Amino acid sequence: MNNDDNQAAETESEQHIRLIAQAQRRIYAFIFSLVGHSTDADDILQETNVVLWRKRETYEWGTNYFAWAFAIARLQVLAHRSRQSRRGITFDDNLLEIVAKAAITESEQYDRRNAALQNCLQKLTTTQRDLISRRYQPDGAVNSLAADIGKTSKAVSESLRRVREILRQCIERTLAAEARP
Repeated sequence: MNNDDNQAAETESEQHIRLIAQAQRRIYAFIFSLVGHSTDADDILQETNVVLWRKRETYEWGTNYFAWAFAIARLQVLAHRSRQSRRGITFDDNLLEIVAKAAITESEQYDRRNAALQNCLQKLTTTQRDLISRRYQPDGAVNSLAADIGKTSKAVSESLRRVREILRQCIERTLAAEARP
């Protein structure tokens, strides 16, 4: 392997690490929705991460990473269920399929809502965008934000409420427009 091949492989590995890290909360939520126990979900998430890393070369770049990761997580849940059934703990496989499909649909809706949110944030005024951004930073409490900008906490809360309403309406319009044929 020459130096260019090595650099390309490192870059792809780094991209996989980034994708796995970014997907953790959503994969955990997906797994938890299927097993309902946090300790089981923690264990299955760890197993899923190992498999995601081992099978990274089978991921097709440009496709939906979450769908691929959820498929692997679902298989890990099934393996976990198989181990549990040997211990006498079983659940209906049809129910698992229904919950898995619902979780995948929710994830896809999350992606669309998040894209709409990012688009709508760009439509805000600079002042509105700055207010929302500062509020959701670590230590972005309303009281400290009010002190920083010289307004009362009540005034800042009301401004935030109005901006959130603007965002909500924008997201709903964007999603409705996407749904039209």
